[in-house]
Amino acid sequence: MAVMTVGFMAQANAEIRAAQRKHEVDTARRWRLGRPMAVIDQLINDLEMLNLRRVYRVPLSYENRLLQLRLLMDDAGVPPHELEGVRTRIRIVRLMDHLYAIQESLLGN
Repeated sequence: MAVMTVGFMAQANAEIRAAQRKHEVDTARRWRLGRPMAVIDQLINDLEMLNLRRVYRVPLSYENRLLQLRLLMDDAGVPPHELEGVRTRIRIVRLMDHLYAIQESLLGN
């Protein structure tokens, strides 16, 4: 009977360790994605405000923000080909579509 108890305890300990590792991985992922997602959300909000004011193209004044976003996305592991559409002088709606696609890609990883 004691042998079975030890076996159950070892199995329970292994399951607890596996759950702890999964929790740590999930927590690290949330931390890794938190900043990029917040930056994209803020940028989308600002672009929507421009769109409501009938500004149709992303202004050149956004170039610095988009450069910072590209650097942040590179650190988050977003492939460079997904960032090609993140630029100024394109239609605001098109950039927003690119940003939504990047968010979807981040959440899919």
